[in-house]
Amino acid sequence: MMIASAHKGLYLIGGFTVCLLAISGGTASAAVGSWSTAGPYGGSNSTLSVYEPSPSTVFAAGRGGLFRSLSSGTSWQRIEVGLPEALYVQSLSVGTSAPVLYLSSFYQLFRSGNGGDLWVPLSTPLPAGGSIYDVSLRRGTTNSIAMATSSGAYVSTNGGGTWTGPGAGGTAAQFSKIVFAADGSLYLGLQYTDPAFFGGAALLKSTDGGATWAPLAAQPADVYGVNVLVTSPTDPLRLYVGDGFNAATSSNGGTTWSPVSLPTSGAGCGQFRAIMPDPLNPLSVFVACSNNGVHFAADVNTPVWTSWTASNGLSVNGVDPVQAGALAIHPAFPATPTLWAGTVDGGLFRSTNGGTAWSTINNGYESVNIRALATHPLDTNPAGAIILAGVGDSFTTSNAIYKSSDGGSSWAPSLSGLNAEQIRTIAIDPTTVDNDLLTAENFTVYAAGRSERIPTLASKDGGIYKSTNAGSSWTTIDNGIAVVNGVRDMGTVRTIVPDPRSCAVPPPSGPCPIGSGPLQTLFAAGSGRPDLGAAGLPYRSARIYKSTNAGALWAASESGLPLPQDLGPTGAFNYAYMGGIVPLVFDPSNTQTLYAGSFLAYSAGVAGAAEPTIANGVFKSTDGGATWVHSSNGLPHILSPSSSQYDVLALAINPANPLVLYAGVINFYSATTIGRVYKTVDGGANWSESSTGIAGQDVRALFIDPMDPTGDTVYAGTGGDGANPGGVFVTTNGGASWNSISIGLPADSATSLALPARSPGAPARILVGTNAGIWDYTAAADPDSDGSPSTVENGVLGGDGNGDGTQDSSQTSVASISAPGSSVQTGTATAEGSIVQVTVAIVPESGGCTQLNDSTSLQASLYPPDPIGAADSHAPWGLVSFSLPNCSFAKVRVTFHGASFDSNWIWRNYGPRIPGNAATFGWYTFAGAQRIDGETWELSVDALRQGNYRNDSNDILFVGGPGNLPDVIFGSGFE
Repeated sequence: MMIASAHKGLYLIGGFTVCLLAISGGTASAAVGSWSTAGPYGGSNSTLSVYEPSPSTVFAAGRGGLFRSLSSGTSWQRIEVGLPEALYVQSLSVGTSAPVLYLSSFYQLFRSGNGGDLWVPLSTPLPAGGSIYDVSLRRGTTNSIAMATSSGAYVSTNGGGTWTGPGAGGTAAQFSKIVFAADGSLYLGLQYTDPAFFGGAALLKSTDGGATWAPLAAQPADVYGVNVLVTSPTDPLRLYVGDGFNAATSSNGGTTWSPVSLPTSGAGCGQFRAIMPDPLNPLSVFVACSNNGVHFAADVNTPVWTSWTASNGLSVNGVDPVQAGALAIHPAFPATPTLWAGTVDGGLFRSTNGGTAWSTINNGYESVNIRALATHPLDTNPAGAIILAGVGDSFTTSNAIYKSSDGGSSWAPSLSGLNAEQIRTIAIDPTTVDNDLLTAENFTVYAAGRSERIPTLASKDGGIYKSTNAGSSWTTIDNGIAVVNGVRDMGTVRTIVPDPRSCAVPPPSGPCPIGSGPLQTLFAAGSGRPDLGAAGLPYRSARIYKSTNAGALWAASESGLPLPQDLGPTGAFNYAYMGGIVPLVFDPSNTQTLYAGSFLAYSAGVAGAAEPTIANGVFKSTDGGATWVHSSNGLPHILSPSSSQYDVLALAINPANPLVLYAGVINFYSATTIGRVYKTVDGGANWSESSTGIAGQDVRALFIDPMDPTGDTVYAGTGGDGANPGGVFVTTNGGASWNSISIGLPADSATSLALPARSPGAPARILVGTNAGIWDYTAAADPDSDGSPSTVENGVLGGDGNGDGTQDSSQTSVASISAPGSSVQTGTATAEGSIVQVTVAIVPESGGCTQLNDSTSLQASLYPPDPIGAADSHAPWGLVSFSLPNCSFAKVRVTFHGASFDSNWIWRNYGPRIPGNAATFGWYTFAGAQRIDGETWELSVDALRQGNYRNDSNDILFVGGPGNLPDVIFGSGFE
């Protein structure tokens, strides 16, 4: 989900209003001054649903968001208007009689009445901190819905207007699944049972709409907790239930149960994540298996399983079967033999011949989590440069590396010989490339991450890989990595870096030149494998390994790194230990000097435990990695001044002055996770904060612009969530201040960064990895860093939008914006409205804040209708968004040039009503707004009060705009 991301137009097609991105998915690079994406496509999937009245309409959700296809999956489009940023879709229930959908995150429930084009949040009676685990819409209705929540079951018969419940509450056991049967009966499953709650029942039933609940007369044997619960669409008494490993079925509404004999051929089923009965035959059943693809039995009572695996095309890498996680079946199956399958990390598949053959259907489905990026270090040809991207956080078969040979315009998996499920780091050997723009040389590249036991234990390796043909094929290079439980294993390898001076004959100073390679010395670092049998035991597999022969052999190189610490109390086996090394960088002038950043692992809140005091943060070696010394003086401590220091997830060293380094610092054990940057000017002896202007949850990536000879231009990528969005930030003064360039990025934002090579004087092109693919930005001339390029500002009232006699393009506190306004023209293909010109200006000396970032105008059509207004209440002026970095309070004047606001207009904000709380998204009247005249509003914005998106006392993100709301009679917005 993206703030100001959309550039969306609305078109009516076949009864569905379709959101279309004006940005083309095939664009090779972003338009100057804006972010765009061209993939790669695929990735994680958690939900698949088909709309029965029009079965070519399919819905899918994963880490990258919520998507819809109107072409049976041939292409996909994001459908998130009205949903909060970075929403995780917990469950989706699709209407069977009308295009009505209900969607739940963990904390909120949303409804769409037009097939997903627009979502409206629904009020729920959940107590503070409550969670929603499942939602079900009764077949043939549009308003009868039920929720399974942390406090029990809730039921509404009027689309969430009012609720009954919590039914079956009063236990700490987790209510995991709820489903309406076709006859209106409700079934409720528990993930964890409670002997004091209905005798430890795992399944409950209600026949009076959730008013009362009782355990089923019989509980399915060998099902320990409910992960899967479905009913037949044609037989309300046919139930299927499972815990992921055991399954059972009932033909009489739970009066009796029979075990389901799961597939055993080949690798067996393993863990199943979905069971789906045939829409027309309740005895026919499909199962999505973690070990071995998708399986079908015509009669569940005496199942003979047909297995569809890699030989049927159900494979991500062409060798291993997929780990299927979701299924959808055409409602006319088998007459129309179309099936859809979603995988945990490997994208979407479809069969049009009843399962005999499958093919991928990922075009436009942007759910790939990119955690590593590498670009050709010299090729400045934007249409022909090679880019490599690694997929992170995957523990099932995935396209672990994608390659683009055309500068990011298109992507293809780079999998030949690659035995990895995730790749967290990619490093190109710069001595093996050439600078001929017309050739595609076979350079050497290293990648590292993690392999898994897929399909067997013997499949796992040390997670380090090498290619000598630019990523076309790979070999595993893990000789010397410690053997743990029978396989080479150092956990997740998070960084691999070559020594830039380790060619055969290094020059007197500086890195080895082109053609002098390959480089011989490499370091690989990651989690290692701790031995937690007792405190102080050596790691079973090291956190840092070194190779002096280009990866042919590795040896542990971690002397001086801390060993696990027993936090107590006695007998609790409660240890703190280094979770791993993330970044590792060389001093380019003396590569015997290296720096590594580490993160901590321990269980917080254990009664009677001591606080962790083991060394954490930054470590330094001056002897080529033989020994390491803790070098974190000045980094903050997670608890008391004697406790361990914060985690360091990113490092960058200034090549012009290697005593200067930057570190991305975070405390994941704090209630509020706010990422910060620290800087050292003495080679790690002392660190001080250098975060002015940084916002987001954690700094995961740092990149120094090689085209700045001073090394003072640094980019930072931060992660985030809907209420504290991450972004990309840049400093041109060595970290003294940072400015955001984040308009249009996903809120989860940047976990990896790269700057492709460019010619002298050319604008920087920035690539970021997100959980929705790779996003691309080419900088526009914006010397005042307010988010509005100079060419735009110069076109608003002669360049002086606030009439102070100074050009807006030279003022950091003034931003003039020219953008399409909002318009409402239902049922037609429409232009986006007339051009709206807006000026945002900080009132001088109102609070000492002097900098605007990310100033932009937003169409109201990107948001759900204001509940106290009409559909066009915010047209044509829309909303404005801006950031105030290093700012706790300011007065900001917003002038809509040419407007004539009267007393019927009220300022309304959209966002979290409680700063930083993603569960409180919606419209609200902003009490700090005052109408000055027919064009201008003055906003008094306090970082700690309503009006700020973020829970950040020194950084403000504001989204709001005027609404024509004549019927509102109270300033609070109540009617």
